[in-house]
Amino acid sequence: MTTDLHASSPERVDHYGRPSRWFMDYPSDYLDASVHEAKAIELASRIEFGLDLFLVWGSLLGAVRGGDLIPHDFDIDMAYVSRARSAQGVLRERAVVLAHFQRFGRVLDGHSPGRFMLRGIGGPGDRFDHGIEIYTCFVTQGLFYAYPTLPGTLPSRAIRPFRQVALHGVSFNAPKRSEAFLDQAIGPDWRVPRLPKDHKERTGRFPCFDFLYPPGG
Repeated sequence: MTTDLHASSPERVDHYGRPSRWFMDYPSDYLDASVHEAKAIELASRIEFGLDLFLVWGSLLGAVRGGDLIPHDFDIDMAYVSRARSAQGVLRERAVVLAHFQRFGRVLDGHSPGRFMLRGIGGPGDRFDHGIEIYTCFVTQGLFYAYPTLPGTLPSRAIRPFRQVALHGVSFNAPKRSEAFLDQAIGPDWRVPRLPKDHKERTGRFPCFDFLYPPGG
């Protein structure tokens, strides 16, 4: 018999214990539109900047483990690998990307050099409940760095060339060795479904990301 992870925990919180709005509570047409919007952002990034977005973190986990959004997730996680080879170059490139989306009023407050959140589509009640979070990654001396928790623990060849995975019926870029990415990012037990309250955040401040952390953070 399949265990219903949600039956005993109706409170909607994220892995920090903050109130959140879970995908599982939204109609299928809204989820379809949300995923297609993420695909449109991927296309815009390629056309405008020549940067290929790919799935990371919870969205990659959902795609690899079940081909869909995780029911208790609350945003879509994507990233790009910077073409720059210095901290200042990474920041300049990121500023160009951010400014583009700011011109269209898409960037939500609370962004940092390491990530920013784009407003998603309007949901029930004309709310904007779920965003598309874009993370900064870079390669140095053949090692891959994904802000904020993968400090060069994977070779760059584990990420590119990308493979294709399905997320809610739509094809997205994913790390070439997605399973190795998830081993490092989430832990070797990532195949076991868990609720946010059971998620162990892989925290720690790494000097290699000092230039990407929020000012004063």
